[in-house]
Amino acid sequence: MTTKKCQHLLEKNPIIAAIRNPKDIYDAVASPCQIVFLLTGNIYNLKTMIDYINVAGKYAFVHLDLLKGYGQDHYFVKYLKEELHPTGIISTRNSLISIAKRENLMTIQRLFLLDSSAMDVTISAAKKIKPDAVEVLPGLVSKVIRKVNAELSIPIITGGFIETEDEVKNCIRAGSISSSTSHKPLWDKFDAVKIFRENLNKASDSVLK
Repeated sequence: MTTKKCQHLLEKNPIIAAIRNPKDIYDAVASPCQIVFLLTGNIYNLKTMIDYINVAGKYAFVHLDLLKGYGQDHYFVKYLKEELHPTGIISTRNSLISIAKRENLMTIQRLFLLDSSAMDVTISAAKKIKPDAVEVLPGLVSKVIRKVNAELSIPIITGGFIETEDEVKNCIRAGSISSSTSHKPLWDKFDAVKIFRENLNKASDSVLK
């Protein structure tokens, strides 16, 4: 059920605001982006950041691997869901993705595809764990995006070194549904990229008819 919700959410959001500095949360919430990836956080400020995003009517995804001051286990994920209320989580760790799925949190598995061997291993793991979406890093190689898209029937997010509107469009052409970026000027390209993707989808639909 969360997979369909996640896909629907990503379809509306071709650009995702990723923040590495807590101070950037204000710009992220003020931007057109509806999804915010928290690539920072600790035991003192995580709840405040999630609350700020939620009150703004946006969607917070917490990168569990990058948090400080929390134990990475079932009890923490349960606490995260019941007390902090993010929309979902991001992780490279298979065990955390599995735990979060059991707690009915949206799950995004981060895949670092550094070579063909790493690609085979990570894709195999994603097939078994079945996260709601995967984030591919680095996300600028169209050949890699097409390969992952052919192997996995779940939404693909691209991330890492994405800084221009054209780079996001190239990722979409290759098969990604969204791109995450900490490059603030790109957050303001949200509407232009959304229109581009909608037109691309319409063109694809007309070809298939």
